[in-house]
Amino acid sequence: MDKHRVILVGTHTLFRPQRDRIAPVRSDKEITVTVTLRGKDDSNLSPLHSLARVAIEQRRHLTVDQTIRAFSHDAKDDVAIRRFAREYHLHCSTSVSDASSMQLRGSVGQFNRAFGVSLFHYRESKNYAKYHAFEEEVTLPAYLEQVVTGVFGLDTHPAGRRPGLSHRMSALGIPPPPVTTKTRKPAEFALLYNFPSAAIGRGQSIGLLEFGGGFRPRELNSYFASIGAGTPKVLVKEVPPAANQPRGKRGTLNPDTEVYLDIEVAASLAPKATVVVYFGENTEQGWLRTLQAAILDKSRDLSAISISWGQAEQEWSPQALVEIDRLFQLAAHRGITICCSSGDNGISELNGHPFTVAFPASSPHVLACGGTRLEVNRSGVRAETVWNQWRQFKLASGGGVSNVFPLPPYQKTVKVPSSRSNKRDGGRGVPDVAANASSDTGYLIEADNTRMSMGGTSAAAPLWAALIARLNEVLETKIGFLTPLLYEMNGTAVKAVWDIVNGFNGPTRTRGYRARRGWDACTGLGSPDGEKILNWLMSQKKKKR
Repeated sequence: MDKHRVILVGTHTLFRPQRDRIAPVRSDKEITVTVTLRGKDDSNLSPLHSLARVAIEQRRHLTVDQTIRAFSHDAKDDVAIRRFAREYHLHCSTSVSDASSMQLRGSVGQFNRAFGVSLFHYRESKNYAKYHAFEEEVTLPAYLEQVVTGVFGLDTHPAGRRPGLSHRMSALGIPPPPVTTKTRKPAEFALLYNFPSAAIGRGQSIGLLEFGGGFRPRELNSYFASIGAGTPKVLVKEVPPAANQPRGKRGTLNPDTEVYLDIEVAASLAPKATVVVYFGENTEQGWLRTLQAAILDKSRDLSAISISWGQAEQEWSPQALVEIDRLFQLAAHRGITICCSSGDNGISELNGHPFTVAFPASSPHVLACGGTRLEVNRSGVRAETVWNQWRQFKLASGGGVSNVFPLPPYQKTVKVPSSRSNKRDGGRGVPDVAANASSDTGYLIEADNTRMSMGGTSAAAPLWAALIARLNEVLETKIGFLTPLLYEMNGTAVKAVWDIVNGFNGPTRTRGYRARRGWDACTGLGSPDGEKILNWLMSQKKKKR
């Protein structure tokens, strides 16, 4: 390697999939690459220290402009990237929505020379579409060492997958779960989880991140009319090259199913909130650009963002784990709560590798949402257990211990076990909370003109996002980084969550994690009691820490 160049570590995924190399990418093909840069004030970025123990009323959330001024890259680093672009004949651009990143555009041949790689087309057995990637280590001129933190767009492998319930069942050719007497309209879960009755999401906006599929507004409106609900306000934001592209066929489970599920759960449980659906490309670069578009959206001041897509930590590149988590930290400063599905694969988010967990749920800066099975008999007696449909579909509430992120301060008292996959102590425990995820007691959903009883932790994430929108309405402020507050709440006499103490999330009771009193790696702290959470937050609203 040229002595005037340095290696940028962390550009390859932690787990290398088996793939076939097809052919070189045409050297004259034009592509766009995102370069992430160090922030000028990253020392003050972590909300674990600056926000975690600050009373809600005392939190000073930032506007989009304030966030960019506080945490964007330094002007001298901008100059260095533009010098690099000139040297390799690349077009360089930035925009208001780029927080500590810049866009480079040019031909594949130019990028091969600029970063010391050779782009080839690849195909994996689990992914039908081909993508381009590289085998070498990315290198940079020495003057960019410690300036550039990531390079995205040279590798376009799929960066996430839709949750296991719809994905696994469609892969097996199983039709959508039929509606039964135990299936409930999504709005009914507001009563079962005691959502604040005085609030229905007025003045709030909920962001939904989608990386495939789409929806048809006419079908959506027809669904809400048929269940006796008003037409929700749903907006679409497309982050090129992605678009709202519904292509599903009636009677099937497909990427559209996830989009309809997210919208119908969120809009049913916060009926007066505006639901903003952000469609992004399912690559690491696409995730970064879509998250930035949502977090730094000047037109919509989001209360919460729900993300139901994800994959095992090992299937991401280290640079993506860092940069996406950095955006979650920006979201906390913006006052946006990030709700993430913990995955539907029990203890094995990485297929064939037990005790692996999903990202982005494993980020310490999000609210990781696991799954339960909630039944209520005719007398009103509730029985809520860990969601486990392993015998039916090999699916269960995703949970475990991160192999990437350390134990956050707010989990130090809840006895998170050591990681069973690498025997390392002190990893972030997943999930934080839970909600109904069983298709046997599922949500009445309609997708592609097909009614079904859907579940999965991808239903729990928008449920919690809707609850947060309703809490924000009553509190007349944005909660933002809620996760540490829930753990603090759990340490008091106030029992604001339903503690799930029965069940397990492995293939058998002895091969996985079991529910227990307090936090566990199946359902976290438990499922919500919305009114009790609200009452505790209001009691703390003016207290100083």
